[in-house]
Amino acid sequence: MNRGDVLAHRGLLAGADSALENRFETLLQALGEGFGVETDVRYCSGRGRHYLSHDPAVWTPQNDAFRFLEACHRHPGQVVALNLKELDGLRPLLRILSDLDLWDRLFLFDMELIESLPGKTARTLRCLDPRSRLAARVSERDEPVERAAGCPFTDCVWLDEFDGPWASQATFRELARVGKPVWAVSPDLHGRSLQESRRRWGEFMAWGARGICTDHPLELARCLELEASAGIGWKPSRCIT
Repeated sequence: MNRGDVLAHRGLLAGADSALENRFETLLQALGEGFGVETDVRYCSGRGRHYLSHDPAVWTPQNDAFRFLEACHRHPGQVVALNLKELDGLRPLLRILSDLDLWDRLFLFDMELIESLPGKTARTLRCLDPRSRLAARVSERDEPVERAAGCPFTDCVWLDEFDGPWASQATFRELARVGKPVWAVSPDLHGRSLQESRRRWGEFMAWGARGICTDHPLELARCLELEASAGIGWKPSRCIT
């Protein structure tokens, strides 16, 4: 795993901060540090524009999604995970992503949280643009591994652990068997400690995670560098300063 596979959650680098998350400057800084990014995208039908926000808001030049996606085009090798927060504006969004030629580094996810039938939106997106890259959700909340593994319209998996660790090496093996790389959600995104997150990062990587989404990408990058320099495998105790 390299920096481009570490996803800065809403662009954050060193912990949760609602004043900074999903801001263009925050996301641009994460890209400048060499990280991949995760952010939330919505559609303002009155303006016909997409914007970046976790919660419903209004489009402004400051939260314009196109400006951010244009910046992503200048950072090849850094993964972008777009969290779909609503189903409006799918056609124009796909057109933007294709025009900017971002499908080699970008995927859409979390469609299951806003659709009536799991897999329906993935099917629609794939029909609209066969090049689209999509992730299926897996979690302990009625989002089974078997369903994600069997979905023919998704390319990878977004693995979430809301209430604590549940995934195992067998989970990753089952998904690898069907050719679906895993992007794992760090425990810190659900309020757990950095110490617990460090331990889970090591397990995720040992099991073959393609990437990890965290509010602490700088810390994860530091741990990756320590691991690489030691050359003897991940030890969370080495990451503690």
